[in-house]
Amino acid sequence: MKKFIFAIAALSMTVLAGCSESEQAASTAADQNATTAAVPAAGAKTPEAIAAEVTKSLEQMASSMSPAQKTAAVNEARSAAEAAAKAAGQSDMLVQQAGNAAAAAAQKALGVQ
Repeated sequence: MKKFIFAIAALSMTVLAGCSESEQAASTAADQNATTAAVPAAGAKTPEAIAAEVTKSLEQMASSMSPAQKTAAVNEARSAAEAAAKAAGQSDMLVQQAGNAAAAAAQKALGVQ
């Protein structure tokens, strides 16, 4: 269960980092009136690739969890993502988005509707 929560927290932080980076990129572009494309570093994993790896691991773990454990894990993922977003000083809207994204990812990975 701890591995699952850690994986969800990692996924949440990835989503949160993606939100922050996109806001910063938009702000920088608007301030400088520049149109530049961000190029990932050679060998660096994209947030989407990391999320896919985490999701695959979670799906494997989910097969041994009860429905009650799955529901609890979804709720814990939301709470952990919201706490991480608050700790990072994100706005209330981004805190809610991080929680929603983490819950949705956990539900998808666990097969919970």
